[in-house]
Amino acid sequence: MDDVEELPDDVEDSERYIAIPDKRELDLGKPLVLTFARHHLPDDYDKVREIFSRAGAYARFKDLLEHRGAIDRWYDFEQKATEEALKTWCADNDIKVSS
Repeated sequence: MDDVEELPDDVEDSERYIAIPDKRELDLGKPLVLTFARHHLPDDYDKVREIFSRAGAYARFKDLLEHRGAIDRWYDFEQKATEEALKTWCADNDIKVSS
């Protein structure tokens, strides 16, 4: 962690800093999985819904993706959705993003 800067002492100051939301707050959890399944695994959509009705869903979902040869498509889809959600979140919070 040599390249990580130390956090400033006033990081808890909500006037100056804002916490980055987690996946659930950005609708990148179950809703994203179901969107992916609807478009990329339509024959397995009901199975995916069933998988996500119980604990340990992501491991079983990834097993299904491996079995269907769709794991790389999922990772690409998830990455693009995450980037878009974070860009939108930044724009909504008046945060400038440099490329």
